[in-house]
Amino acid sequence: MARPPQPPPRPAQRGATRQSQNGPKKPAWRTQGFDFKLYLRQHQAFLVESFTRLIGHPLASIMTIMVIAISLSLPGGLFVLLKNVQSVTDQWEQQSIISLYLFPNLEDTEALSLSHQLASRADVASVEYISKEEGLRYFEQSSGYEQIMSTLPENPLPIVLKVIPKAIVDLNTLPELQGLRDQLQGLPQVEHAQLDAEWLQRLATMISFGQRFVYAISALLVIAVLLIVGNTIRMAVESRRDEVLVMKLVGATNSYIRRPFLYMGFWFGVLGGLCACLCILLLSWWVSSPAARLIELYHAGFELQSFNAVEIILCLTISAMIGVIGSWVAVSRHIRDIELQ
Repeated sequence: MARPPQPPPRPAQRGATRQSQNGPKKPAWRTQGFDFKLYLRQHQAFLVESFTRLIGHPLASIMTIMVIAISLSLPGGLFVLLKNVQSVTDQWEQQSIISLYLFPNLEDTEALSLSHQLASRADVASVEYISKEEGLRYFEQSSGYEQIMSTLPENPLPIVLKVIPKAIVDLNTLPELQGLRDQLQGLPQVEHAQLDAEWLQRLATMISFGQRFVYAISALLVIAVLLIVGNTIRMAVESRRDEVLVMKLVGATNSYIRRPFLYMGFWFGVLGGLCACLCILLLSWWVSSPAARLIELYHAGFELQSFNAVEIILCLTISAMIGVIGSWVAVSRHIRDIELQ
């Protein structure tokens, strides 16, 4: 009796696992070698697909991006403000002046002799002598009261000696400068001695408070951005729940399922950070004109600073990382909930 014909062997499907005679099944990529180009093409496809999905829902995407941008603009703007304040104080901290106001009845020869004595001290760099006439001319030019000052019977201003110490003023040398001020205050020719750097300690305290305030606000807003991105990605996963279930049934790994949502969070973070940088740059440009007029009034050689290229790249990197982390947390939790059901 003839044997019935046997069906031909089925061809191996693409991507199927190979099975050895005496071992477990191994994935094809382990036996054939890892295809790095294919891996990059997959990431490129997910990157383009996630951006296309954002464009497909323009209103919702723009609202989410603008909320992220506003949340990142506040700490960025405060950072720029602190950077400008620190830049100004760095210029002011280079030199301190102790102004000595001499008694009005002191003669010019005695004041000049005192000026030479102070200039010979080891802790004094130089001494500037300002006579009564020079002080009056400067006061008239700076105040605009020329007519009023001309009606006075005599010059009411005293002789002033500007003592410039050798020590560069900072918080460490401030006690030393205060001790020098007290020594000069005790001279018999000096009516009043004023250290121009005494405001430095108060200013440093305010800057330290401002830095901590910026750090606290930044931390809170970063958490807010994480929640915004996480909630947006959670809604995206929920809308594609059936697709995720099918992918799980055919054996897709969690990392493969997470990948498009991570790129979506990446796009939210990058676009939100880019809009935040644009807002900060526009705000800096908007206030540059009144700031320049204010700087001119105080005769300060200072230029308003904004975000530079390095800070823009850093802002985009941080915002992208926030978007990816928020997406990873949301997708991982949602996948875990799907697996438990």
